[in-house]
Amino acid sequence: MVTPIPHGHITHKLKRSLLAVVGLGLVAAGLLALTVSLINYNIEQTAARSKQLALDNVTILLEAQQKFSLPEDTSYVPSALDPATLVTVVAKNQPSVVRIVAMYCADIALQSAKSNVAFDDRCGGKVGSGSFISSDGYIATSGHVATVNPKKAFVESLTGVEDIDAYLGFLVTNRYISSAKSKVLKSDMAAEKAGAQEAFDATIDLIPDSQFSASAATMQYAVQLSNIPIQIDEVDNRLDLRFGKTVIEATLIDQDFDEATSDAALASGQFTSSDVALLKAEGSFPFIRLGSIETVKPGDQLTAIGFPSAINGVDSELTQQIPSITQGKVKGITKDANVGGRNIIATTVPIGQGNSGGPAINDSGEQIGLNTYSVLECPDLKCYGDGQVRDIADIKALLDKNGIRLQAGGVSDDWSAGLDAYVKGDYNEALRLFTKVQAAYPSNYLVPSFLSVARAQVGSATDASSSYQARTTLVNALIVLAAVGFIAVVVIGILIIHFTRQHRRQS
Repeated sequence: MVTPIPHGHITHKLKRSLLAVVGLGLVAAGLLALTVSLINYNIEQTAARSKQLALDNVTILLEAQQKFSLPEDTSYVPSALDPATLVTVVAKNQPSVVRIVAMYCADIALQSAKSNVAFDDRCGGKVGSGSFISSDGYIATSGHVATVNPKKAFVESLTGVEDIDAYLGFLVTNRYISSAKSKVLKSDMAAEKAGAQEAFDATIDLIPDSQFSASAATMQYAVQLSNIPIQIDEVDNRLDLRFGKTVIEATLIDQDFDEATSDAALASGQFTSSDVALLKAEGSFPFIRLGSIETVKPGDQLTAIGFPSAINGVDSELTQQIPSITQGKVKGITKDANVGGRNIIATTVPIGQGNSGGPAINDSGEQIGLNTYSVLECPDLKCYGDGQVRDIADIKALLDKNGIRLQAGGVSDDWSAGLDAYVKGDYNEALRLFTKVQAAYPSNYLVPSFLSVARAQVGSATDASSSYQARTTLVNALIVLAAVGFIAVVVIGILIIHFTRQHRRQS
């Protein structure tokens, strides 16, 4: 005979079974949550490592470029850059910065009642920096870079003994200088005394404009797009800029610059004009977006990018040239005249000759001005000093005056998006965009290095590319499913053992 089991005893056993199931379920849920958390932590750590690795690679690439273009015997080597600006300010904008050479040539005649002297095929020019500010080729630069004064270009072209003798002879004959002064000038130049060249060049101002004439004049503007230097040829006894795929020609659109009063204004601080100019090249280019001086205040950081002529001059023997990058702080913002003056930003950013016209960029990656003047405390001017920046509003005024609307888009968007993907560790996307940029704008000399690094990182432990992450997610999902399956098997096994034992006791 089977002994009946009390109803209360059955209820108590069922509750214990349910509690066991619930407990095991909570344990399973906890283990599952822990597994998911560990997977998410791994993904986050991978993304962090990807970003750090990308920034490290950007630093290495840029430093390698700088060391190549700034040899040890130069007068200034930029210090380490702010890591936070490496992508948003430096890498994104560097390909938009260009070197500019303005070359003027003419046949010059000095004519007076007492003497006439002819100097054929005289050439002189200016060298500076600039930046594309639109995808269709508008270039912002300094007025003193784009403007060549015929008289100054002429006197600077006098390097041969015969030319110098003929020129000084004209000055003596017309009693602009004495014979003794002429001998001193010639002797000092031959001895390369400090200030001798400047003293000689200043004599051109003694000749009235009515006695100076230029004929058969030509004006050329060359824009260096890449790291390949501008070369100068001699054609028919005149200097001629060599154009090609990486050095292209531009035209002057307009300027706000008074050549006649610029030197005096630098000394007095009373400017009658700004010092900005607009050039135009044909094609599609990377560009820097324009900002506003209102986005910076004293103490804010600025970045200057430009081609210092003291380090890598025109017609250089170097096989590559890229701009130098310097950073400093805003000291203050002043006016360049007592009445109706324009803004000038005083900075601690080191700039030198050749940097004129290059962009001054805020930490948001916007151009807020043009590097224009510098306090150079060295006799040969081959040094750097605290830079002074012209307000970008002066360029905007020229654009408005000429009815110019800046074009956006193009290769700049792909380059910017590619760098963003690179920093995130999305190397497949970076590789796709960098390849697109290289095809559309081969002059971007940073692309090959970034392509190489991105290609090497595809599929690595720090690759955050969507395709790689999809595989990682699938693997993680399989791990979760396996964990869930394992926990389910354990729970079911425990329940089977539990109920089997219960059944045996009841029997």
